Formats: sequence, structure tokens, C-alpha cells
Amino acid sequence: MLGQTAILEPVAPPTSLHLVEEINHRVVNEYSEAIASLSLAANRAGSDIAKEALARAADRLRDHAESHRALLPPSSEAGANLADYIGRICNTFSQSTLAERGVLLALDAADIDLPADRCWRIGLVVAELIRNAARHGLRDRSGRIAVHVTEYAGRLMCLVRDTGQPRANSTPGRGQRLIRSLVADLGGSVEWSFAPDGASALVQLPLPSVARLIEPVMPLDTMVMGEKL
Repeated sequence: MLGQTAILEPVAPPTSLHLVEEINHRVVNEYSEAIASLSLAANRAGSDIAKEALARAADRLRDHAESHRALLPPSSEAGANLADYIGRICNTFSQSTLAERGVLLALDAADIDLPADRCWRIGLVVAELIRNAARHGLRDRSGRIAVHVTEYAGRLMCLVRDTGQPRANSTPGRGQRLIRSLVADLGGSVEWSFAPDGASALVQLPLPSVARLIEPVMPLDTMVMGEKL
């Protein structure tokens, strides 16, 4: 009707979870297209050697796509189980890159329910710590990476240790800077320790009041020194 002004309701900006989920879905779709192209090329290849090489490349991309998919934010915005989420990340990392290098990835995580956004951000920290350990400490060698996540005195404690070689350069690299930035955004701290038999990173984060611990707590000294790792 003339003379009337339409009043539009303000549209809420997309949350970080929605933005990252949309970007990640597009990346996964790009992976799918590349895998389909490689599979088609393998079917059309004239030699068995070419078929096998293209099939291996497609399988490798498929594993990397699964690793990327594991880093998608949890499907439920209401909450997510941290142990389940990190477990999926560890499984896909092992299958895509670590197992073929002879690197064993072990996880020991308490069942803690967290808001989805915080669970996702902690998962990004753990993923980058694992990548950092594999890239530097276990470069060109087999070994073990152990991830331990628990709660102590109202704080989330995450310890990642590797059995790699001593670091040749103590200057923080891009991976460490990214980890520090992610941890700072969560209001926590991270400390690295380097020894002849490997390195460790200890992340401490405040737990939100809505967090729900399903397993009993484990003291910090047990977490760091215990045989479970």
C-alpha cells in the first residue's frame, strides 16, 4: 500500500561456526571433484601402472578429505563431547598420514561435554599440536605421539608428547605461533618442553561453567608422569 514503509527485521550475522562450516564444505566438495577426476582418469588409463598410480592418488586425496571433514565444527550447536570429537580427528590423521610413516598416535581423553564452538576450537588446537609433533619431532622417522586430555581443578589440561628427536631450532615457527593464537583466544596458556627423547606441549584452558565432566578427574602429576601415555 502507498504511504507505508516496510520495516525489515535485522538479520543476525552468521556465527563463526556457520562460516567455517560453509567454507569447509566447499573445500570438501573440491576434494570430491578432484577424486572423481582421478578415478575417471584411472578407468581410462591405458596401462596398469598408470591405473594403479592414479588410484593411489585418489585414495590419498580421499584420506585427506576425511581429515578435513573431521575438523568441521560439531553438528550440534548445543553441545558436543570433547573425547568423541578429538577421537575422530586422531583417527583420520592416523589413517591419512601418520600410519604409513610408522607413527603411532595414542589418545586418552576424559568424557567432557562442552559448547560446540569451544569444542571445535579445542579440536583445532589439538590437531595443530599433532601436526607440529609429526612435522618437527618425528620428521623422517617413526615414533609415537600421545595425546592426553583431562580436567583438573576446574581447568582443561591437554598434554601432547612425542618421541622424536631434539629440535634443531628453538625459534617458534608458524605452527607454534598459530597454536599460541588459538590458545590465547580460548583464554588459556601453552608451554613447550624439549628433551633428548622428545618434546611435549601442555595446554591449560579454563572450563566454562556449562561444561559437564563425565569421568572422574585425574591429578596433574599423574597426567604428566603416568604410564597411560
